[in-house]
This record gives sequence, structure tokens and C-alpha cells, in this order.
Amino acid sequence: MFPAGTPVAPVAAGRPGQLVPPPPGPVTPGPAIPAAGVAPTPVPAPARGAAPAAAKVRISGVDVARAVAIIGMLVAHLGTGHHASGGGWGEQWMWIFDGRSSALFATLAGVSIALMSRRARGLGPVPPLAPGPLPPQRVAWRSVRVKIAVRAAILLPIGIALQALGTPVVIILPTYAVLFFMALPVLRLSTRWLVAIIAAAVTIGPLVVLGLREATTGTVQPSLVQFGFGIGELVWGYYPALVWIGYLLAGLVMGRGNLASPRYAATLLGLGTALAAVGYGLGVLLQGVWANSAYAPDYLFWPDVLVSTEPHAGSTFEVVGNLGVAVAVTGLCLLLTTPRIGATLLWPLATAGAMSLTIYAGQIVVIAILGPMAVFYPESNVPLLALALGSIVFACVWRPLLGQGPLERLLKLASDAAARRTELRAQLPPPPGWVR
Repeated sequence: MFPAGTPVAPVAAGRPGQLVPPPPGPVTPGPAIPAAGVAPTPVPAPARGAAPAAAKVRISGVDVARAVAIIGMLVAHLGTGHHASGGGWGEQWMWIFDGRSSALFATLAGVSIALMSRRARGLGPVPPLAPGPLPPQRVAWRSVRVKIAVRAAILLPIGIALQALGTPVVIILPTYAVLFFMALPVLRLSTRWLVAIIAAAVTIGPLVVLGLREATTGTVQPSLVQFGFGIGELVWGYYPALVWIGYLLAGLVMGRGNLASPRYAATLLGLGTALAAVGYGLGVLLQGVWANSAYAPDYLFWPDVLVSTEPHAGSTFEVVGNLGVAVAVTGLCLLLTTPRIGATLLWPLATAGAMSLTIYAGQIVVIAILGPMAVFYPESNVPLLALALGSIVFACVWRPLLGQGPLERLLKLASDAAARRTELRAQLPPPPGWVR
């Protein structure tokens, strides 16, 4: 009959067929009725298992996972368990955070990008270029890209500033910025294509990075030189972007699913556990085969590093194992926060995770004050515990009172302002014949 919202005069009671005039006053027009023979434009249905197109409610489990990543990196920097000077066997578990926490941090960056682009994906396929006004799908995707680019442009100088403090901590933010820029061309790709790129990044990427390092510097070890402008981060840094783009794109794929679904969270937990077992397991197995050769292998040098599972070794097996840990931890955090009691108990961690950038930067400043000896030769875990608990308490006080952390607010205000300007420009009539 009539589309919803189309004003139709009601039939008078008692006299069938007689139309009663509509009440006086303005009438809100409904959607246009398509002409005869013209099919209405279909509204794309969301994919099965996909998340709702628009939702600005924070996902507690993702924030908890961010907190785990931030605290894990702090343990890797200040914990005594994996240092020659530190603790007994009871603290040796701390080594599990090395390399894996930063991989989780990068993976969650991809989840954040997926959440930012949900509205654009919900608008359906992007129509081809044509003269005339810009279709809403293109406006939405252009807005998302501007937001991501602006955030990357701000993260880079923040990372450079933290590097200038001279701590022995390798700052991940410059690589973060490079990864954001690298993600811009692939945002609209299908999940199948993204998985193919991820596979290339974790299999071919390590060969390219390790080979270039060996050819240019004579060693496969990442450089301790802090590259401030994003060039060295591609290959020579501790977080080579040619490989680490796999983590971010894996997060982008994860974020396209229904993160509020317990079944989806359980799937992530199982898939991540399997990936970790395959990556680390095959690496250790091949190391055993490698060790039976005529020479003693050294898994920090070429070509032995190709089967190494050491933190930041950069081999395919280490990367796959790290990716599995990141996916499993994210799934576990989503599962734990699904029931209300879980979300309530983990609220302090979720609050800290919602301010992860501010807390990360603050931790680097504190480490700069403590000095390099706190990283190289920690005498106890007291500074670690104080800084970890202090970060959580700070977030629990700041966020309820003032909302977003200062650095998070800076990113949001700048990126939202740039996106609004982009959307306003898109509403201007294009020049005659202009295709956009």
C-alpha cells in the first residue's frame, strides 16, 4: 500500500469510501513513492553476526583489553622477573608480557578503527563516481579517513616528544601513526581481502624485514635508534610496520564482528588460542630440528632467527603466536565483561583502558624521572606496582569527574573538527561536470 510516513486521508466512519480532508496545518512529507516500474533502492541488511551500524556506547571488554596491554608493557619495562638482576623463579612469569603486550596494543588499534568506521559500513556499498552531489556513503568514508589521518598526524609528534625524553623504552606511538596511515587505503576492503593481506604481512613481511636488516646493517636485530619521522619504523625499528600492519588489520577484522555477543567473544578466544599454539608450537618444534644441525643455532642471528619465538624476534612464528595471544585476550576480556557483575568488577581496568594513551604517555614520563637504571637493573617490583596501581587510581578519579583523558580529548576534538569540515565541504555543489 503506502510507504510508512506517507500522509493518507483516513476513511470516514459510517460512510464507506468517503475521504475526510486532512487536518489543517503543515504536513510532514514522507518518503517519495517510486514511479511505476521503478524499483525502490534496497536498504542493505546487516551481515549475519555483524555489529550494529551505529553505537557510541563504549565496549567495556575492549577497554579492559587496552588496560591489559598498557599494564603489560609497563611490566615489560619495569618488571624484575626477566632481568638478570631481578627476583627469583617466582617472578619469571613476567617474561610473558614481552612483545605480546605491544602486539595486543597494536591489534586493539585496529579494533578502534573498525568501531570508528561502523557507521560508514552501515550505509551500504559505495556507488561509483559520478557527476553531482557526493553520495552519503562517500561522505561517511571520507570523514572516517580524515579522522584516522588526523589522529595519526597527532600521534607522531606525541611519540617523538616521548622519544626526546631519552628513556630506554622503545616508544610504539610513531609506529602506531605509520600503521594508521597504512590502513587508510584498505578500510573499505572486504574481510576476505584483509585476511589475505594479514597472511602476507605475517609470512612474507618477516622475510622482507629480516632480510633488509641483514643486508643493510649486517644484523637482524632491531635498531635502538629512535626513528622520529616514521621512516625507520617500516623495517628497522622494534615494531616494523611492514609486519605489524598484520596486527592492526587483524583488529580491524575483529572489530567488524558483534563484540557484544558472548558467542563471538568465545570464538575469538578459541581462535586466538589455536593461533598461539600453532605459532609458538611450530616455532619451538622447528628450533628442535634446527638444533640437530652441524652447528649451534643462535636464534638472534640470521638465518636462525627465522624460527625464533623470542620477543621482538620478528619471525613468522613469533608474529602468529603474538597475534593469537592478542585475539584470545580480547575475546576473554569481552567474555568476562558480558555479565553485569563482570563489567562492574572490571570497571577500574576498563576506566584505565579508556585513557590508555594518556596513561601510556604518563608512564613514559615517570620512567624518564626514575632514570634508565629502573629499566635495565630494577631492584624490586615496587616501582612497577606503584605505577600500575597509580595509573588505575588516576583513571578512576579523572574519568568520572572530567570525562576523556587529556590526550584522548585532543585526538577526538581535532579529528572530529576535521571530519565536520570535510562533511560541510561535501555539501557544497560541485563545479559543473565535476566527478567526485
